[in-house]
Amino acid sequence: MVTTSPNHVVYGHGRHACPGRFFAATQLKTALAHVLMNYDIKAETDGVRPPDHEFGLFRVPNTLGKIYIRKRV
Repeated sequence: MVTTSPNHVVYGHGRHACPGRFFAATQLKTALAHVLMNYDIKAETDGVRPPDHEFGLFRVPNTLGKIYIRKRV
């Protein structure tokens, strides 16, 4: 987030880089911390990750894998 690169231009590059990228990173960290502290998360099968989908040279996580989320009491 601190330095930009022409290989990853999600937030722009060089002089035109988004100044809000630091705020976005902080918000993502805050949201993740909230989920980890307030919810129990479990995969459908413990210790087994569903196989990735492959499209030619691209690999993406399996979108059919299930997770269970429960609010902590």
